[in-house]
Amino acid sequence: AVPRCKPLRHAYEKEIVLYAYFEGLDYVSTECVYAPHAYRGHARALLKDLEATRASTVAALGHSGRRLAVATDVATKTLGAC
Repeated sequence: AVPRCKPLRHAYEKEIVLYAYFEGLDYVSTECVYAPHAYRGHARALLKDLEATRASTVAALGHSGRRLAVATDVATKTLGAC
């Protein structure tokens, strides 16, 4: 099995869009019809407010999330073949 690779994990969405634009790559962005009523919009707004106060907030949250330990008795999904 090949482990998953996330080369743009530390890049902001704006940077990824700019990269696609300057490289001439096709980039399609559509919003889900249910997105305006989704709870994740509240979380996104909170993150944007935190990021406006301190620019490194999103990176710090991602870093701390990767450092969280998962207990061995927690049921997790097994990755299938791609």
